[in-house]
Amino acid sequence: MKDNDNVTFGFRQRRARPARVPKRRVKCEDNLGLCSPTIGKPHRIDTVQRRMPNHLHGSFRVSHYSKFPRSPCLDAIVVDPPHPLDNFPLLRSKDVEEVRDCLERVYGKRVLIPQRGVEGFNAIINACHLRNTGLLYGTFGAALSFEFPPIDFFCQLFPLRGTGETASGQVSSDLMRGTSAVTSADAPHQSKISADYAHLVLRIDATALTEKLAAMTGATIGEPLRMDPRQDFKHQAAKMLHQYIPLLAETLSGATPPFPDWWMAQTEQLLMTLFLCGHQHNYSHLLEQDALEAALRQVKLAEEYIVANAQRDIRLEELAEVTGVSTLSLFTAFKKYRGYTPIEFIALARSRREKMQ
Repeated sequence: MKDNDNVTFGFRQRRARPARVPKRRVKCEDNLGLCSPTIGKPHRIDTVQRRMPNHLHGSFRVSHYSKFPRSPCLDAIVVDPPHPLDNFPLLRSKDVEEVRDCLERVYGKRVLIPQRGVEGFNAIINACHLRNTGLLYGTFGAALSFEFPPIDFFCQLFPLRGTGETASGQVSSDLMRGTSAVTSADAPHQSKISADYAHLVLRIDATALTEKLAAMTGATIGEPLRMDPRQDFKHQAAKMLHQYIPLLAETLSGATPPFPDWWMAQTEQLLMTLFLCGHQHNYSHLLEQDALEAALRQVKLAEEYIVANAQRDIRLEELAEVTGVSTLSLFTAFKKYRGYTPIEFIALARSRREKMQ
């Protein structure tokens, strides 16, 4: 590939015994439907304290641990191949001005600022977009700064190598292996990265995430959702998302679209649920307060609806509307009365339907 013409920019169980749900206080980690990202093969993901099943590993590696440290860092994410999502190329260029112009067309302003020369500059950006979420990989081969304007999606950065720093307002976060940082949709932010820096980025549409929050809590979301940019791994959901992202990257790296609608729906529901439960934001109190518990009859109503519509994509928000309770309450009731989540029952109903056909 010639240096002057080297840019492309195209968007082209064995079932474990369920944990007891606390009666007075709803914990988000007790209400997560955890399916592996394996396309076409729904499975339950083991909790983060256990070893991941071998059939989910494929050709990548992820560190395991039996106890999480008290520090803000977890074991580093390790993925293989070195450039994940290479089957979804978004940008390739060794010309810093070409990349700067491309990013300006996307963000409406110049966001890329070289720091100390651009020797070795080699931009590689891969991006796989689903419906309301996307997973990106990026590396640039040179020390750079970025100044991003407010955008219409939330992001979480998962550094793979190198170092950096990101800042929003008066709050800054270090970027290194084993850490993570979050950016909100309505807030500008700045980032600085080293020449060897590379990361995975989870993007979630702001409107879709807000609708998910409203469905989970049953509340009207008036003020814009704002995330705390500092990652806190004390919450179980944050740890699980940290472990789930390399699984998803490995799965997508070996996949060819189009993806099944039901798989995209389940994957996005899981990503948004973990994201909302695993980070502090201005509506966290709604997820942590006592939830109106759904009755057994509402669980049965949801199961009947799932069985009758197993041939198509079923959203949790749809079940909440049918049963008249929030998705959070419905999750709690499924775990209490059935020992599994609505997402797991959807996968089971679909599997049984396919066997009967």
